[in-house]
Amino acid sequence: MLGLLRAALALSAVWLLGALLLSSLGLRRRRWPLQYAQPAMDFAVGAALLATLWTCAALLDMAMRPHVVWAALLLLAIPAGVRIARKRPAASERAEEVPPSGSRRTFLSWLALALLVIVCFGLFARAYSTNLFWDGRYIWGFKAKAMFADGRLDRQAFSNPARYRYTHADYPLAVPAAEAWVYQVMGHVDERRAKLVGAVYALGAIALLAGYLRRRMALPWAIGLSLLACQVPVFAYHAAGGGADVPQACCFLAAGLMLADWTETGRREDFVMAALMFGAGALVKAEGLSIALGGALLLALGCWWRRREMRRGEIALGFLLVALPYLPWAVLRAIWGIPSLQLTTISARPLAENLERLATVGRRLFEHAISWPRWEAVWLLVGLGLLAYLLRRPRERPLAMLWALVAWQLAVYVVIYVVSPYNVAEHLTTSLDRVLLHLVPLATAAAAASLVRTSAQPAGKEGRR
Repeated sequence: MLGLLRAALALSAVWLLGALLLSSLGLRRRRWPLQYAQPAMDFAVGAALLATLWTCAALLDMAMRPHVVWAALLLLAIPAGVRIARKRPAASERAEEVPPSGSRRTFLSWLALALLVIVCFGLFARAYSTNLFWDGRYIWGFKAKAMFADGRLDRQAFSNPARYRYTHADYPLAVPAAEAWVYQVMGHVDERRAKLVGAVYALGAIALLAGYLRRRMALPWAIGLSLLACQVPVFAYHAAGGGADVPQACCFLAAGLMLADWTETGRREDFVMAALMFGAGALVKAEGLSIALGGALLLALGCWWRRREMRRGEIALGFLLVALPYLPWAVLRAIWGIPSLQLTTISARPLAENLERLATVGRRLFEHAISWPRWEAVWLLVGLGLLAYLLRRPRERPLAMLWALVAWQLAVYVVIYVVSPYNVAEHLTTSLDRVLLHLVPLATAAAAASLVRTSAQPAGKEGRR
């Protein structure tokens, strides 16, 4: 029990890092219909900040001791406290318009909330009771244990592909940094408790999706659709396995929802949060870089749509926040000579062979998406939502942003499979569930929002403040 309490303390500190940083920047004032959605973004930002601390310590040739994190918390608490004391949220930021059933709880609402609690309890219980799977143990888990044992990033471990190639040393550090922090607070390695990091991200994805959908439909539907997307067998398996795919999906979802909200309302806070969440996602997995690139392109499109409202300084700040979280890790990789194992193995092929591989990828994608044991009905919902969007609401810019993000990342994955040096059938078999997992929460949000006839507008519709 004492070990669980220490693990809870460590995870709470990660959340607090993000919460204090966002409060210091004035980005934590908005409230969702389901009020636990904001802490999901707090935790993702906190994990990214923790990874940045580890990276900066390596650049300075310093040890990363627990007192560095506690000192960072104290330093962030000062500006956060000053901002909270000086400025209270406006009335329009305290609540958002939601469809009926919010004030008087119906039987179905209470039933949905009870189901949510049961699912979340089961999520943490499964993460605590199961073993790490391959990626969780030999990529993220290996790094976390090495970081804890050495008290720093060991250059030999990260720049020796001949010995540590299987660990994907070029992958960024948000997940292993959070796990190593759990080990530091506990004082020893305990994989079961470190795996709770993934469960927190999974809970965050459920909260974010439910909070977004609650503005558009009744509470039972919002929770039900969120659980449909975030409790399919593939999602539940990866949430408990110690990998980084559920954290990547959570960050992708948060960034996409913030982007859609900014497109709809023009609020500066949403623009900055979208940019920051794209940057934080880039520190989770290598795939986060392509997500951040797609996000930057869509942010640029949104700035063009709102060119009369946006100041040049705001636009520059947004694009800086997309790149800034990854920059220290990029510098460390350049100094230590950490190669990208994926990019260095790509080779050109004849066009006919690429077209043949493309056909194989398309066929396997479809077969995989309709596999009930893996995904149940979630991709059927996404297909219906896409059809509804194309037929009824193709000019709604917030929905266009969500679908464009999903389409962009799916296209990136298809291209990667086509140009991959590996046997395409084996590559698809070993990775297709993980890459589709990144898309499921955001695709569900886009689909559900496309299927409803009307959508409640977020509070603060008056535009940029």
